[in-house]
Amino acid sequence: MGDDNKAKDIMAYLAPSNASVFDHLSEVLTNVAISNPENPVESFHKISREVLENSLRWTDEPAPVKQDNSKQVECQNLFRVQKAEADPATSISKASKVGTDTYVPDIGAETEMLNWTGLSVGGVNATRIMLSIRQLAAVHPEFKSVRFFGKILGKQADYYVCEAEVTACDEAPPKGLIPKHPEKRNFEKAQQHNRFKYYVCHSPGAPWTALPNLRYYQLLAVPNIKRLFTGNLNAPMATFPPFPGETEAEYLRAKIAHIGERTVMSPAGFFTEVPADPEAKRKYHSIAPSPEWAPPEDLSGYAAEAWPTSAWARHYPQVPDADEFGEDFVPDETGKWPDIDPEAWPIRPLTDEEDGPLWIARQCSHQLKAKAPVCLISRQYPGAVVVLQGKKFVNFYIGFGNQENDKMYTPTFQENLVMPPVCADVIYKVHREPTVERDADGNITATIPPEVKPRYPLEGWLHFNDEQADLRDKMYVEWEELKKKEAEEKAAAEAAAAEAAA
Repeated sequence: MGDDNKAKDIMAYLAPSNASVFDHLSEVLTNVAISNPENPVESFHKISREVLENSLRWTDEPAPVKQDNSKQVECQNLFRVQKAEADPATSISKASKVGTDTYVPDIGAETEMLNWTGLSVGGVNATRIMLSIRQLAAVHPEFKSVRFFGKILGKQADYYVCEAEVTACDEAPPKGLIPKHPEKRNFEKAQQHNRFKYYVCHSPGAPWTALPNLRYYQLLAVPNIKRLFTGNLNAPMATFPPFPGETEAEYLRAKIAHIGERTVMSPAGFFTEVPADPEAKRKYHSIAPSPEWAPPEDLSGYAAEAWPTSAWARHYPQVPDADEFGEDFVPDETGKWPDIDPEAWPIRPLTDEEDGPLWIARQCSHQLKAKAPVCLISRQYPGAVVVLQGKKFVNFYIGFGNQENDKMYTPTFQENLVMPPVCADVIYKVHREPTVERDADGNITATIPPEVKPRYPLEGWLHFNDEQADLRDKMYVEWEELKKKEAEEKAAAEAAAAEAAA
């Protein structure tokens, strides 16, 4: 048994693979016969090791490396065309009767214009985004136009933002509420903003995710919040001041509206206002491209040293003012409430005082200035640009979504801040004797309770001193009485000792 175990050990040493020791010896002897060395005995060990090294094999092969091909699959899906359904009886494809009139701009041409500003997503990504947006427009034929808004950076993932314009909000207003109810006005005052539907994805070619509709209270709260995006739409919102929303998707929608109001611009006169007309089935105010607008022959005026702000205008919906319902806003005898005008969509021209310092205007070429592209770079929102070249202009934003501020950011405090208590009210209480009124005979006629001032005056903190007896607590009063009593006892003892000595 010992010899057998020894033979097995020798076999395991000579051939750690599954090969047999006899096969190994036969191969070694074959090599010795072929090579015919001068001293076979001395070369046997060397030849045996060479044969052993050449015949080694891995007993456990490593698992194949898993590769993430999700982006390649997404890119392939962009080039797939949905086939029409076939008739099961004749096997003939049915022609699609549903067409789409959605306008999708040439994102590749817009990317070339953005290259003049130094901000772009790259040519390959631009092609993927254009194909992805075209697929989105084909699925939603109710869209009037779809464009690429920009890219918002996050800590874990980024958001590619797509903007789609619809004819009306896809959400019904709340029912059963009076016209001036806060919840109803919260919905109606954001209807102009909700005519834009926004979709986001984490990479070009990934499926688009629709953002929720906007509310008026969210528009008012978002300018006071400064926060980095996480890249997770379902992340909870914990901010100060508090944001009236639960997830990051709602905050992202409000932030996009705030950025669009401040940075989306067009040449003055390009858009014209279209008022609401119930007879023409237009319930809301809107804007439309003006057929009378024509680009100037010389574009250098759009980016002069003292660039004329009057040459540009903002056409994105603005934040409406707060409602001011008077006392006369009541229902009539029949119970019908007065009509409330729909929110306006004004085109706001830029002003030198407010908008002049917020933008940098320059021409992209020193040669042929009359035809060179003109770009505006925002100082308020770094990463927001506007490029004008001929009849075309493009708005684009890439950044973290926060406003530039050269001052130290300090959160605002809430009103009526509750101060911490000085001491526990259960243990220490302010003791004040009530005021007693007596008649001429000395009888008590009335007992007036003391008027205790608030513990925390609104004007400021009150510190303890002799003039503020109302702040003395019970412990301090007892301590004073104890000291006084000890002093009297000490004086009495000294007096008694003096008398005894005398």
